[in-house]
Amino acid sequence: MFKKILIITIIAASLQLFRFSFLPDSVMKIIGLAGVVIILLTIGLQLVYSPVEHFVLNFKWEILLIFIAVFTSMFMANYNYNQGFGTTLIAQRFMYYYLTYYMLHLLKIPDYDLEKIIIGFAVVHSIFYLIQFAAFPVRIFDVRAAESRGTIRIFLPGLAYLVIAYFLLLNQIFKRFSLSKLAMLLLFVSIFFLMATRQLILSVLLISLINVLFSKQVKSKILIIVLIVLGTIPLIIMFQDLILSMVTLSQKQTENIEDDIRVSAAIFYLTDFFPNKWGYLFGNGMDSTNSSYGVIVQMYRSVYHFIQSDIGIIGDFSRFGLIFLTGVVLMLVKVLKEKMTGKLNYIKYFFVFVILVSFTGDGFFGNSAGHIVAISLLLYIIDVNHFRDQTQTLEANPDDDKESEINTH
Repeated sequence: MFKKILIITIIAASLQLFRFSFLPDSVMKIIGLAGVVIILLTIGLQLVYSPVEHFVLNFKWEILLIFIAVFTSMFMANYNYNQGFGTTLIAQRFMYYYLTYYMLHLLKIPDYDLEKIIIGFAVVHSIFYLIQFAAFPVRIFDVRAAESRGTIRIFLPGLAYLVIAYFLLLNQIFKRFSLSKLAMLLLFVSIFFLMATRQLILSVLLISLINVLFSKQVKSKILIIVLIVLGTIPLIIMFQDLILSMVTLSQKQTENIEDDIRVSAAIFYLTDFFPNKWGYLFGNGMDSTNSSYGVIVQMYRSVYHFIQSDIGIIGDFSRFGLIFLTGVVLMLVKVLKEKMTGKLNYIKYFFVFVILVSFTGDGFFGNSAGHIVAISLLLYIIDVNHFRDQTQTLEANPDDDKESEINTH
């Protein structure tokens, strides 16, 4: 029970308690730092008092590359912009949440407990979204919220858990149908539509269709597709004004793609933003409003509307460079190549989703502590099941294990 409470606490800290508006910004920063301190203390205590043998960390080198990139980018922020190391150290605090991956291996929390926690946070996220939607323009959460595209768009922390839980439940409902799972799926889909993010909606729908077509658990694929279509019709009717608004916006942006602010921002952060070529390898570092570097970046946001968190992995790359990007790409390749049991397909589908939306919105790997913790949970779940499969194989073939031991001597 304690381990579950610990994980819930760390996730809540990474999301800064969903950024309730009554919490001052200084308190939310403290909460974010407190989560990192808890992770470090847990790792330290586990190493001292419970130095048990752990199973293989399949993604340790990829995460190590990311940490190397975070470390080297500090020197670039200091060299190019005279931003102090201490300032950068605090500004990039969200990146330290990658330590969650190592902490989980020391705690050895069951993977099914993590899946329940993920679903729980997805439900909480959805409920909070609907509350803020109903209360608008009153701000219950200190997040970006505005009337746009025929709806009220709210950017609440924790979207990663919503998407993961959606694919997880979709995977489970094919195996064993239940009304509660169906209700949660419909709840999650309604939030996707209310967000009115075209790439999010289209990516989820496309991957869901692929899931149905390639799932071995689905016996009658045609019947399931028909049921999905029938279930989608009421949603389309409910959100028809919103859908038409998104279609109209897409047509306008297609006609004026050169004026699209995201395209302009991406070009800027890939070219003019880099003061020298070394920045492409080591990054420019995480900016802080307590330095002139942060003031410059804030000027780009305010005057030109060039926002790094709106261009996904490009924004992350501009901060942490090619070493960081290499770690992310290697991680994605390893996840997609990993042989997983049918029940873990939701993890692959989530990472495919991440790839599809990697050039819009918050970067999943280098901009949000909430996303980083969610990714760390999934990487750990992959490792647990990898270890479980190997153990079962050895138990089924004990002679192979003995032969391998003989060969090693």
